[in-house]
Amino acid sequence: MYLSNEAFSQKDKSLLIQSVASIGEIESVVKEAVCNKGGVLWAELQKCLFTINLRLMRDGFALGSKRAEFEWKFRNLVESIETDSLPSLEIPDHLSKPEQMIEWLKERIAEHRVNHHRLFDYFDNDDLSDEEIRYFLSNYRVNMQRFHLHVAAYSLFVPFQMREELYENLHDEFGEGDFEAAHPNLFEPLMNHFGGAREEDWNPETFHLLNTKMALCWFADGLHWGMGGMGALELSIPAQQKRVLACLRRRGLSEELVKFFVVHCELDESHGDGWFAAGLPYMNTREEFMKVYQAAMRMLEARAGVYDGILAGIRDRRLQKSMQRGGEMSNELELEASA
Repeated sequence: MYLSNEAFSQKDKSLLIQSVASIGEIESVVKEAVCNKGGVLWAELQKCLFTINLRLMRDGFALGSKRAEFEWKFRNLVESIETDSLPSLEIPDHLSKPEQMIEWLKERIAEHRVNHHRLFDYFDNDDLSDEEIRYFLSNYRVNMQRFHLHVAAYSLFVPFQMREELYENLHDEFGEGDFEAAHPNLFEPLMNHFGGAREEDWNPETFHLLNTKMALCWFADGLHWGMGGMGALELSIPAQQKRVLACLRRRGLSEELVKFFVVHCELDESHGDGWFAAGLPYMNTREEFMKVYQAAMRMLEARAGVYDGILAGIRDRRLQKSMQRGGEMSNELELEASA
């Protein structure tokens, strides 16, 4: 049975996504959610898939169980609808060599809106409260904590020679042999300085980035999707993190507290170059060029979405505080008038 758009209310559809009771019933709801990104159904869909992905990371695939069968079908349904909804992309006709393609792609990565997001204007202008920085870091932490898992999972599906680069990346992620300096461990003192992470902070756009990484690194058909997505992500991150780091330093934070961002500003650009260099021998056709390009743009747009969600959350919180202050002032004036 397929669910028509008129058959249930938005609340009913949200509950259907949460329960994921039947693939047949949920297909049209997933299509509606994906066609209205940012809406309530899309948010429920991302949270549902995020929960499934965390369970996979924690408990494995549960091969041979009903859970495995259903989750695979659900994941496959969401991914097929998601990819069908992506914008059509083209690469120039003159790109015939892998080296040309990578140089052209790097220019597209540098130009992407993720590197020029309005959220970073707030960091540049020191226009963020401690609570707003905590909210930013809390959302950032969701994907940061699990980054190494995507590298490890992707390494299973690439040629032997390419794994050297990925394992060097993992070595860096784990503090180059010093576990206390593993990147998730470096992040915690900074997170705690601003009050710690809270689950209620997490936005659906944050879930969507993790879900996108899972699709491209754990479940994609071939190595080109992970290469494009993760290579682009690594190349783009330093430009963003330098602006965060500068803001934190201007606030007077110690170098020990901001070490996580210092390390990533130094490492990630070389990691991105390394991913593309390692994958270069396996990228020879225009079809393969397209896969790398599509994955890169998809990943960067998902990352930009995280910043969209955080910026919207900051503005919404400010508006609520402003309205609350306005209400309190109005009450005070009424009391003075009645006195």
